[in-house]
Amino acid sequence: MIRLLILLLIPYFAFADKHVPYYKSLSKSESWLRHYPDLRDFKEQTEKFFLTHKGMPVKVIEEYQSVGNNYIDWYRIELFNGIKGWIYHNQLTRKRTLLVLEDTELYALNSYDPDSWLTILKGEILAPKTVNLLEVTPEMLKVSISISDRKEIKGWIPRDNRIWGDDPKEMQQDFD
Repeated sequence: MIRLLILLLIPYFAFADKHVPYYKSLSKSESWLRHYPDLRDFKEQTEKFFLTHKGMPVKVIEEYQSVGNNYIDWYRIELFNGIKGWIYHNQLTRKRTLLVLEDTELYALNSYDPDSWLTILKGEILAPKTVNLLEVTPEMLKVSISISDRKEIKGWIPRDNRIWGDDPKEMQQDFD
């Protein structure tokens, strides 16, 4: 009986990375967020939400590794609105993105001082918008915004609560 209990609990404690939480983004334009990590049980309706925005940032809050595997099978993620669920590993990418929740300014330089004439406003990002994260400083985030298949605009946005997908303690080396 004890052996059976131990065998049943092993998968729940088989986590590979203790650095959670961290951010990833959706790699597919269609992904299922599930109630629990299982692909085989379709009769139980494990699907929770259908995610349709490729590149949307997600916060990884837990990792699940099946016994016998040398990679993470499932990730428990949290969306910007607090919804949590499990997603299969091939639905995520390490590419970093941010979600702009409120309109924010895009600056040409990585310093921001509203009283300085050196602060050059490049434009404004209208929310909601997903942007690519390129670089991190303590106060600013360098992002790129796709405006067509071949064109993008790069600039700096302030690190504040108008952005989701950025950990304030995170620095550049954390996602290189």
